[in-house]
Amino acid sequence: MLRGIRRQKRGERIVRYHRATGVRLPDDIPETHPDFVTAWAMAEASAKTMPKPAKTMGAKGTIAYAVMRMKAAPSWGEVSANYRKRLTRHGDQIAQSYGTVRIKIVTRRNIEDDIARLTPDVGNERLKAWRWLFKQAMDDGETVADPSQGIRKRTTKSEGFLVWTDEDVAAFRARWKIGTVARACFELVCWTGARTNDAVTLSRSHIGSDGVLTFRQSKTGGLAHVPWTCALPEWAEAWSAERDQVMQALQCLSGGFTFLEVNGRVRGFKGLGKIIASGARSCGLAEKTAHGLRKYRLTAIAEAGGSTHALMAWGGHKTLEEVAHYTRAAEMKRLISGTEQKRTGVSTRS
Repeated sequence: MLRGIRRQKRGERIVRYHRATGVRLPDDIPETHPDFVTAWAMAEASAKTMPKPAKTMGAKGTIAYAVMRMKAAPSWGEVSANYRKRLTRHGDQIAQSYGTVRIKIVTRRNIEDDIARLTPDVGNERLKAWRWLFKQAMDDGETVADPSQGIRKRTTKSEGFLVWTDEDVAAFRARWKIGTVARACFELVCWTGARTNDAVTLSRSHIGSDGVLTFRQSKTGGLAHVPWTCALPEWAEAWSAERDQVMQALQCLSGGFTFLEVNGRVRGFKGLGKIIASGARSCGLAEKTAHGLRKYRLTAIAEAGGSTHALMAWGGHKTLEEVAHYTRAAEMKRLISGTEQKRTGVSTRS
């Protein structure tokens, strides 16, 4: 039985909450259901990063009050711990600078001036925080308009997390042998393409009778479907040896409820990211991260000949637009080289 669950009877049904964080857990499904277990594990992993309740509420209707209300809203616990931490940082900075200002008199120009002081990447994060604040203020009836909605995100030059290459993956595997924690963490993220905050929640309960590992992503809510013990699709048949390595690597951590459990507790997503980043640095891959492995898997699917819908299914995307750049890049490459399997008959991704 999962620990730390508070159960309250309401009429004929039982409503369940995660005790430490207060997060509402799914209704009308058994506590052994994968979706319930995922929700519980996410709350468990984020317990240490949940914002503490404010000791003083501040004046009702002010920006500081909106920040406090934002962090107490039910929707706050539904976003990932990492995203929540970034919003908290910006919200606290906004409250420190403008906390006594009445939120209903804030204008678009005020927000633009605040964002202009920051770099484009940080400014875009700040804009998200302003939008959260105004949504909360409107829900509370403190204002009737959201001036942040007319502001566009600033263009950034960053291309995001660097995608791993076949050579990078081979170097990591050569440095970290099967049987090490680093290799187990690496293989799970590399094969599933899961973000770290989802990877730490994955368990055998997510594997259906059809041999497909299915989980709902915390960031987007999209369902990801990863071939676990089932037959691989035709375009991925050359990955059979790689999948065998995944199973072998995870055996060294067997015995826990989740695949990556440590000392009987769900591994933190930050810890998982650090293990992979540190392991990469030890073999000369200083800029490679866990999220770059997600890009690696999706790129591999596209280059092996997987369809757009295959990319959506494996990566848990909701729209074609989210994966279009992977298929476009792979198609351009195939125009001169063909698919990986047609060129060699084998996969280098093992």
